[in-house]
Amino acid sequence: MSFDVFVSDDGTYIVGKAHAPLTRDLAQQMAKEYAKLIASTGIRLVLNDVRGAKNSMGILNEYEFAYRDVASLGIPRNIRSAIVSDAGDSSHDFQETVARNSGYSVKVFHSMEQAVEWLLAAP
Repeated sequence: MSFDVFVSDDGTYIVGKAHAPLTRDLAQQMAKEYAKLIASTGIRLVLNDVRGAKNSMGILNEYEFAYRDVASLGIPRNIRSAIVSDAGDSSHDFQETVARNSGYSVKVFHSMEQAVEWLLAAP
């Protein structure tokens, strides 16, 4: 499998780690797993670790994923999601924009520590 999804060691957030470039199909597969864990645990904080996995969706697929796929896959709007990418990797920036515009709280980081801090500071 080209990704892993699991609950953090302390049980406070869900982690998704991509092991391949992020395509719409891979993002959909990960979102399905997120939805299952959100439903079974009630955890609404998600850490997307895409370090080493550039976004290769393209603008149209990123838009379609944010506006159509996420909700249809069962991801509730009241989640908070951090994306951690490599320093200098701006390929995930548009994903943040379209996700926010579609009503989700998403932010891109280049530091795992800052991403976790932001997630745990959730209201």
